[in-house]
Amino acid sequence: MFDNIKNATTFSKGERTAIIILAAVILLIIAANFFMINQKPNVNKNLHNLDSILVLHERAIDEMKAKKLAEQMERETRENKMKEEREKKKQPRPSKPDFKKVEKKETVVVKKEITIINLNEADTLELLELPEIGAFFARNIVDYREKLGGYIDKEQLLEVYGFDSVRLEIIAPFINIDSLTIRKIRINYDDFKTILRHPYIEYEDVKNIMNHRESRGFIKDWDDFQKVVERKVEERLKRYLEY
Repeated sequence: MFDNIKNATTFSKGERTAIIILAAVILLIIAANFFMINQKPNVNKNLHNLDSILVLHERAIDEMKAKKLAEQMERETRENKMKEEREKKKQPRPSKPDFKKVEKKETVVVKKEITIINLNEADTLELLELPEIGAFFARNIVDYREKLGGYIDKEQLLEVYGFDSVRLEIIAPFINIDSLTIRKIRINYDDFKTILRHPYIEYEDVKNIMNHRESRGFIKDWDDFQKVVERKVEERLKRYLEY
């Protein structure tokens, strides 16, 4: 009888190996479950990467286009000045006027009236009516307006590529802004790509927003938003957010 019990509880070398492997697998599964339970929620870092890369690529392309256009405008301006100088040299010197025959002529200066335009509704043709605004700035003003979702104050024109305070001072009396028409960001609902398009929001901000939405829920207000992005944000952005 004892021999039978001994034989029943004795394992061969192959069986012992199998038991050791099975025990090791069970321990690994237990360790993995323990690690996953105790690990902090971690939203996939690669989530939305494709969208973010596309938006960052679009921003880079826009900056390159604006830079090339500015260089082209500057080059054309230099060429036009050189052409004018050559034309002046070709012109014959004016003969001395005969004062007896010269008659006084009155010069009538007709001032073109400039109508006040809404910066959030004007197209490029309307913007060309403003003083000191050519095709280059008209296009840039409209492009930046689309990225912002609309202007909320005139000083935002200084954020337009190439725009300066002197030009702003000249056109300021001829523009107004209807900020009620701006397009807002639904910070708790819009996707990664849509949020990242706004000039005041950076890539890391959107990652933090998405992580917060998926692990903790909705962002409640402006103060909550600032805590989520963990940096000092452009104050104007507050007007563009919708919770």
